[in-house]
Amino acid sequence: MLIQLSVLACLEEDTGISTYDLFDMIAGSSSGGLITCLILGRSMSAQQIIQMILQEKLLKKMMTKSWASPLLNKLQIRPKYKGNTKSLTLRNVLGNLRLSSLSKRLLIPCFNLNQDCLEIFTNDYQPNFLLSEIADACTAAPSYYPPVQLEDGNWYIDGGIGMNNPGLSAYLHAKQYWNNCDIKVLSVGSGWRSFAINGTQACGYGGLQWSAKGIASIILREKMQANARMTEEILGNRVLYINQYLKTYDMPDHMDSANDPVFQQKALVIGQHWYTQHRKQIQQWIQNPSADYDSHE
Repeated sequence: MLIQLSVLACLEEDTGISTYDLFDMIAGSSSGGLITCLILGRSMSAQQIIQMILQEKLLKKMMTKSWASPLLNKLQIRPKYKGNTKSLTLRNVLGNLRLSSLSKRLLIPCFNLNQDCLEIFTNDYQPNFLLSEIADACTAAPSYYPPVQLEDGNWYIDGGIGMNNPGLSAYLHAKQYWNNCDIKVLSVGSGWRSFAINGTQACGYGGLQWSAKGIASIILREKMQANARMTEEILGNRVLYINQYLKTYDMPDHMDSANDPVFQQKALVIGQHWYTQHRKQIQQWIQNPSADYDSHE
């Protein structure tokens, strides 16, 4: 999350324009969905969001460990973090804002457990949910947080399980809303996880061992990368995708590191490095008078 915000903060410094004012639409899944809610709900710049996260220790408040014993946490018998403290933190930050109250467009996927389907939340979605509840649901990563019940009575989890990169969906939604515009997408990832699995040992793995090795995360990563390649093939130079392996920067790729002040600062540095690497490409887009920068995730 902080890596993505850091990239956007660098863009703000270059352009002198806040992320809120620079983009007409913001989309995101998982941590990207939370960023979407914070920027659009608070009408703040990425740099202001970073300062709020660090000064008010938002991630620490959202990542309160469950009461379960360390053994139960290790065995993943219970969610790792408390859902109620995350819900309360997001309500305090986003208040009573609802989807329809936003001045700019958003797109956030969440998975509906009751209906067994992925749902895409936009400004026009009915029921007109609280933004804090959408932020809560889109960050309800299985095994880390419990599902979130929204006002319609249905239970939701992180939409990243079905749409980890909503770039193409955001583009298609934007085309419906701005049909005559030349729409471009800036897609910023949060870093890819790396996995080293011994093939000889894996010959004896059953479901429990594969689960412990993170097979679900591997599937999600490969699905995300395939989706990114497909989006680039379809949209061509209308999309700029920024993401890298975290191991390149000696950065832990598990969610727990987000709560560590040392790694939070490192995440900000990584974001600055990513921006530097893509600065020329991004500036070319901004200087192109025929380009509309309508979407980001």
